[in-house]
Amino acid sequence: MHFIKLKRREENIKNLKEKSKKFRLKFRDKELKNYLKEYPLNLNRYLTNYYTGGIIKKYPEDFIVEEVTPEKIILEVGKNIEFKDVENWKGNFIHFTLEKKNWTTLDAIREIAKKVGVKRKHFGFAGNKDKVAITTQRVGCFNVPLDKLKNVRIKNIVLRDFQKVNKKIKLGDLWGNRFTIRVREPKILGEELKNILEDAKNNYTHYINYYGIQRFGEKRPITHIVGRLILERNWELAFYLYCGTPLSYDDEKTKLARKLVDEEEFKEALKIYPRVFLYERRMIQAYLESGDYKKAFKILPPYLRCMFVNAYQSYLFNEIINKRYEYGFNKLEGDIVYKYPTGAVFGYKVKFASGIQGEIEKEIWESENLEREKFKIEDFGSFQGDRREMIQKIYNFDYILYNNSYVVKFCLRKGCYATTVLREFLNER
Repeated sequence: MHFIKLKRREENIKNLKEKSKKFRLKFRDKELKNYLKEYPLNLNRYLTNYYTGGIIKKYPEDFIVEEVTPEKIILEVGKNIEFKDVENWKGNFIHFTLEKKNWTTLDAIREIAKKVGVKRKHFGFAGNKDKVAITTQRVGCFNVPLDKLKNVRIKNIVLRDFQKVNKKIKLGDLWGNRFTIRVREPKILGEELKNILEDAKNNYTHYINYYGIQRFGEKRPITHIVGRLILERNWELAFYLYCGTPLSYDDEKTKLARKLVDEEEFKEALKIYPRVFLYERRMIQAYLESGDYKKAFKILPPYLRCMFVNAYQSYLFNEIINKRYEYGFNKLEGDIVYKYPTGAVFGYKVKFASGIQGEIEKEIWESENLEREKFKIEDFGSFQGDRREMIQKIYNFDYILYNNSYVVKFCLRKGCYATTVLREFLNER
């Protein structure tokens, strides 16, 4: 009789746990769906009527990004440049040009680091470059022998233009980028297309300085919502949104893996989670080992940890642009102006404008229930904020017409996105 009572008790406890788990999963799923509904992508204002339609990045060769150094040297694809060594080299730092195709900057550098036998932290770069593209950029490294760098052989990666220096390369150490982009299958053709592009060449001098979709995830644009959750210290929801939560963007295998994460079947999820999702897999493994959602995020490199909150800051900046659009982007009383009027990138040190612009910024700040201290995330990262120009200049815009495609070429300052220039041509109003 005692044995029967004990078994019943165990079954009751098991049933209670299962019911509790179902309730928890259902509640979490509802919360995440609310966040996804509340924060859709908000790049929806335009300055021109240049719509042509078409697609970009069908092939990597369709999207060429050549970094422009602070000295305004263009790192041209396939071209060697003789950079002068410093006279009194101390033997620590070497800069080189990285040319890559179908690699993210971080993955390329990680693979180079592996080949020369050092950790990724030995390398620095000025800015991330697109994956589905051919790109060039300067990379710096320390305590890596020059002969090892020269002997690196990796498919679709070329290292050249080696230079002995006495300083590192940090994020932001560039003037900007030159873009050469093919637009395939435009909806507008013939003389009408030529007229649009000719008008753009003569008159398309400035564009709305949105943070581009890359900031939020081109294939799964949810990083800004993850950042919002991190700012609220809701590590659990942030974890399940990033590693779980199957969405329409995911293929069937990835959807199944994400569903298993949502159901807290982590070991099963790891068995089928595609290897390309390196950071999600690392986070799941870290959670399995620690049982701590925050520690799962801390397993990421510092640069990637910051990516989430940066994406949320970018989302709110884009929302500021959308509200300012109604008043235009000419200087208004109370604006904080650099070369052009600026909007707030919220953080713990950001300075608000006054006048109409200040009202816009405060309205968004208050609607998001933000506080300066929220941007100081204990043992994770601090985000001081900044101001960013709401419009920016396009340099040297030009085009070439082909059969059923066209190519545009232009330069942008650092921190600006070619996709925000091209959206004026590609997006239907």
